[in-house]
Amino acid sequence: MSILAEKKQSAELEQNSSIDFDPFVGLHRQQPNLPAGSSHSQDPARSGDEIGWKEDLNDALCGNNWRGVKTILDQNPNALTAKIAASGRTALHVAAMFGHVNIVEELLKLVPPESLGTGDSHGNTALALATITGSIQVAKCLIEKNRDVVGIPNARDNLPVIRAFHFAFLAMGRYLYSKTPSEYLTGRRGSRFLFSCLRAQCFDIALDLLKQCPELLFVPTDDELSGKEWMPIHGIATLNAAILSPSELVFWRRWIYNCHGLLQRLITFPNNFIDACALCINLEGVKKIQELKLLHAQADELLELVCKKARKAYEKRVLEEALCLAAKEGNVKFVFRVSKIIPEIMVTRTLTSCFSHALNYRQARVFNLIHGHRFKRALLAYVDEGNTFLHKAATQAPDHVLSRIYAPTLQMQRELQWFKAMQNLMPPIFWEFRNKDGITAEELFRESHKELMKEGEKWIKSTASSCFVVGALIVTIMFAAAFTVPGGNDQTFGYPLFIAQPFFKVFIFSTILSLFSSSTSVLMFLAILTSQYSEEKFLKSLPTKLIVGLCFLFISIASMMIAFLSTVRLILDRASYSWGLLPIIIFASVPIFLFVLSQFPLLLHTAITTYGVIFDEKVEMWP
Repeated sequence: MSILAEKKQSAELEQNSSIDFDPFVGLHRQQPNLPAGSSHSQDPARSGDEIGWKEDLNDALCGNNWRGVKTILDQNPNALTAKIAASGRTALHVAAMFGHVNIVEELLKLVPPESLGTGDSHGNTALALATITGSIQVAKCLIEKNRDVVGIPNARDNLPVIRAFHFAFLAMGRYLYSKTPSEYLTGRRGSRFLFSCLRAQCFDIALDLLKQCPELLFVPTDDELSGKEWMPIHGIATLNAAILSPSELVFWRRWIYNCHGLLQRLITFPNNFIDACALCINLEGVKKIQELKLLHAQADELLELVCKKARKAYEKRVLEEALCLAAKEGNVKFVFRVSKIIPEIMVTRTLTSCFSHALNYRQARVFNLIHGHRFKRALLAYVDEGNTFLHKAATQAPDHVLSRIYAPTLQMQRELQWFKAMQNLMPPIFWEFRNKDGITAEELFRESHKELMKEGEKWIKSTASSCFVVGALIVTIMFAAAFTVPGGNDQTFGYPLFIAQPFFKVFIFSTILSLFSSSTSVLMFLAILTSQYSEEKFLKSLPTKLIVGLCFLFISIASMMIAFLSTVRLILDRASYSWGLLPIIIFASVPIFLFVLSQFPLLLHTAITTYGVIFDEKVEMWP
């Protein structure tokens, strides 16, 4: 970083005396301007020279200019301990904050160990300020000088190790954790530390502390992000939202994830083998998958720890919220295992609330557990504020939940699938049950999904129109190509001149296939455009027509390219330009590749949502 840039950064951190900057939360709090006669105002007796050397010292520290710093320190005996910034920071504070190791080492030779416990106006020691840049070397120098600085909190009661994880400097956080005694990480401070660890996905550190102090699971602290009270057990219940699920990986990454033994052998294999396979395997990607698998293993260990303390959590009345949060985020392991440990929870409102959250946020894996519930009928008969479970399924899912699905048409389809699945579970007597507003579940579904249905209709019409134009164009081209054979016809009998050539047969059959498949796709897209757009049509009829139309359109484009290439092959076979066949093949594959790239995700998502298994009734029975 240049001197000018560092000075600018320093100026942003410490603009003037009216700005109080706390690096932990990154907020500026405006303070009232002090009157001229107050004790904190500028001392009239203070010389301009003192102001000048302090500014020069600050500039030299920001610019990593030890020679300039040394000159000022020699000329001014009080410069070493003087507050050179409005935030109350000394030379050591500024040097540690900017991560200038050489200056920190030199300054530490001049100050006593106890001076490292001095904080700025926010209570941040030099070590606490070093966490802003994550310089481990600076932290090592400070701790070697005074080991007690790791246990000195700032004005917000945050230790340096908490700040390091908060700023996502994981290497520095791990180092400071190894130097911080566990007795400093207790109570609300320990809970706040666990919050930072879980958010930074350092599950091994969180697990190590919880093994030493399991009571931290139930110690509350303030979540600075949401402003609500937070407990470590709540964070463990929502780990599923923080870690990428294996089902979200592409197929080859999922295969590597499942082949853990092969993965281990690959990572530890001799370098010559790795070099030989470097062109086939992205080793960096493999290591990331291994890290993902390790995160899942650590998350399972945290869940084991919660399971051991589940009874105590139930007695402390904190388990209900944890289960609801787990259901909301789709953490099916947490819901199943914790509720299985405490069987009496199955006949309380806790599990009812849990399934209600799973239904509201469309967490199918959690909701599938209802099939293994011994008291399923009693649970489904529950009425909450006049609404049955069927009414809850009839209400549209939140926007952030629907946005995970590919398109409005498929979103409408998924909502219908949830409603139908819930309807099949409920006794028929509840189908006509009216809530406190006098509305049945079916009427509520139709009313709440009115806008989504319009968006789905608009989207599928637009998609079908675009594909219809492409299909009609291919029909026109291939119909003309069928009667315009390459090489022309015999003038006597009218037979094609290339009829005996093998590639002429390829041309004929690919032309016929392209014509038939494009005609079929055009008819499918036409059926979509002229369809009746009722709720039931979005369930299977419209998606199935879209799947068939896209499949035949892809076949028509591919066979059209084959017909074109076979024609080119026949022509070049008679000329001396056979070398040009390979470039033509490459360029001819571009349209096919672009079509697959743009439309295959739509085809795949539509096929999965239409014919895939969403609600699995084969789940384990609970005790």
